[in-house]
Amino acid sequence: MRSAGAWITSIGGIEYLNTSEFAHRYGLHAAWTEAEKKMVLSRPGTRLELEAESREATLNGLRIFMGDAPKVSHGVFYLSRIDAERFVGPMINPVVGGYTARPPVKVIALDAGHGGKDKGKINDRLHVNEKTFTLDVVLRLRKILERAGYKVVLTRSDDRFVELDDRPEIADRAHADVFVSVHFNSVESGAARVTGLEVFSLTPATQFSTDDATHEASESSRVFSPGNSTDNWNARLGYEAHRQLLADLHAPDRGHKRQRFKVLRLARCPAILIEAGYLSNDTEARRIATAAYRQELAQSIARALENYAATVATRS
Repeated sequence: MRSAGAWITSIGGIEYLNTSEFAHRYGLHAAWTEAEKKMVLSRPGTRLELEAESREATLNGLRIFMGDAPKVSHGVFYLSRIDAERFVGPMINPVVGGYTARPPVKVIALDAGHGGKDKGKINDRLHVNEKTFTLDVVLRLRKILERAGYKVVLTRSDDRFVELDDRPEIADRAHADVFVSVHFNSVESGAARVTGLEVFSLTPATQFSTDDATHEASESSRVFSPGNSTDNWNARLGYEAHRQLLADLHAPDRGHKRQRFKVLRLARCPAILIEAGYLSNDTEARRIATAAYRQELAQSIARALENYAATVATRS
């Protein structure tokens, strides 16, 4: 009989799980690749690479960002318990650890970011804006999903402004099984260099989001939110979108990250937010501005949702 207490320790006030126990739970083999610094947990088809004191890791070659950096203590490699049970583990198997299965995916809520008075990101040089492209992608995606037999609800179907609070509420009223918010990105500096895709799922309660590098986020921002009730499936949905988008679109990998965006915090079903490229980069913006690319993007998101639905079906 394995004793949970023997595998959990507190470091800096955070509960950590011995990676030997984590490996046991998920059928992985643990091996050091650099003594007391780097470790790989693997099995056929799965490879998780971890580095002590770094919140960035790779899962099957994909960049993922944890809430707490792994630690080495007395020669033992530890992964934070929240990351193990609510982020990394669920991407490998979302129902290990006593999580409940989800009902089959039948209703999908799609959120076209921004709209109306809120143009979102703007590239003045090319005269393009985010709100136009997000709506176009969502309308294309709706057609694909409806042909596949899903019921699709949109938070907006035209150029109108919808409050952030209302977007997950629309999904909730429709009894959505999945919520996907589509966006495009921008940066102020380094615009000529920064490109790529990133996917966000909700930060688990008490943890720091990916951009909270100094761990100075207020306590009030880290309380349990409605969206945290599906942390494990949020992680799995993000994983499916992340890997499918990179496989199909061949864009630079900016990672699967966590953030407390309001549309994710208030969603009562598994939810993700996709940043599908940088409008601040002229080359990438020109690509996004083509109907062919937006169709590819819609098709890729649809494949990810199909993969997610298949995972849910096998775990029901």
